[in-house]
Amino acid sequence: MPVYGLTEFIADLYRITEEEKQGRAILRRCQPLLERLLRNPHCVPSEFKKPGANTQGRYMLHRAAKFNVNAVVWGPGHGLKAHNHETWGLVGVLENELQETRYRRLDGGSKPGIARLELRGTTNNRAGDISLLLPPDDIHGVLNATERNTVDIHVYGRDLVGLKRSRFDIEQNSLATFASPKYDNC
Repeated sequence: MPVYGLTEFIADLYRITEEEKQGRAILRRCQPLLERLLRNPHCVPSEFKKPGANTQGRYMLHRAAKFNVNAVVWGPGHGLKAHNHETWGLVGVLENELQETRYRRLDGGSKPGIARLELRGTTNNRAGDISLLLPPDDIHGVLNATERNTVDIHVYGRDLVGLKRSRFDIEQNSLATFASPKYDNC
């Protein structure tokens, strides 16, 4: 069986995002393809498996109008507290593992700056595991609790750079707007 790589995965994403308009259907069809891609340890070039200057390395692998694919490298002890995505997404662990804590928003979002979240659970996602994100069920926090770098492949329905999203403070029942910075390679 030929090796399934990034080129084939991206071609499949183009086809699926043309055929499907709903995030749930896109996730359902893309999940087995990302699972297949994650079985190829060489699907992400080595230059995109290095930590960045800050807490993470973020590399755009492919940008399209209806989706983008990027690699994220989390150094030991690095992560991101509770946040949302404002789009459908798949996050697959390629190397090592990543602790993920999922939340559910309890309030209706009608009061600016206020957000009450309920803890849904924490999992240790290992190589090959995939997390699905679909608003409003797209709130999570992640942490590399290991002593090695973790490499993830992220697929989103929108480019997160500049996209206004929310970062949540669980203890204060509050939220603040933020946007992801530019990628390390573009």
